[in-house]
Amino acid sequence: MLELKNVSKSYRGFKAVDNVSFAIDGGQTLGVVGANGAGKTTLTSMIATLTKPDSGEILLEGVDLVHDPGSVRPLIGYVPQDIALYETLSGLDNLKFWGRINGVPKALLKERIEQVCRIIRFDDGLLKKRVSEYSGGMKRRLNIGVALLHSPRLVIMDEPTTGIDMQSADQILEAIEELRRSGIAVIYIGHYMEEIERIATHLCVMNAGKVAYFGEKDRILNGKTLAGLLGGTATVQEEL
Repeated sequence: MLELKNVSKSYRGFKAVDNVSFAIDGGQTLGVVGANGAGKTTLTSMIATLTKPDSGEILLEGVDLVHDPGSVRPLIGYVPQDIALYETLSGLDNLKFWGRINGVPKALLKERIEQVCRIIRFDDGLLKKRVSEYSGGMKRRLNIGVALLHSPRLVIMDEPTTGIDMQSADQILEAIEELRRSGIAVIYIGHYMEEIERIATHLCVMNAGKVAYFGEKDRILNGKTLAGLLGGTATVQEEL
């Protein structure tokens, strides 16, 4: 579904992503880990068509998203690290607004909202409340729901469990597992190794803009934990 070929990106002489190549398919979850500044966010920003690479190709279902981003954006759902919701609107009104912005036909919007709410575990009571009344975990879950409304084939998540309680994080991880089972490809940027080990089918470990490890999670770990592979710390923020 997604293929990167020799992708590079520099900022003011600093090579944030250096000649990266890999491929993933539908129904796979790629856990992207690495120290701060390793190139994770730059890499996923290019896949999300938010940033253009300096060189290389990025193909989504055979379409070059660098030269034809408009054709592939409807296939991509992007969950940014920052919450992208309107606090003064209800959860339902946020979903309606973003659904129309993302091109969901009016006739299908109600059905899509119901489907998304099942995935993110939102009931009618929560939907009627203003987002300003939500906990951090509720906002994170609704943020994911917004990205799913237009039925993307690839979903990119940038640290969606940052700063929330364990129960909310578990609900988000369960939603990601459900997306994988439905055949959607997920790219998940995270620092918490136990989360990555739980949900990832494949791993991409980045170091200084390069891919240090890529492949099937079980093959890379080979009986080890991800923490053991990278040095035994609880997160990879200071690792590598």
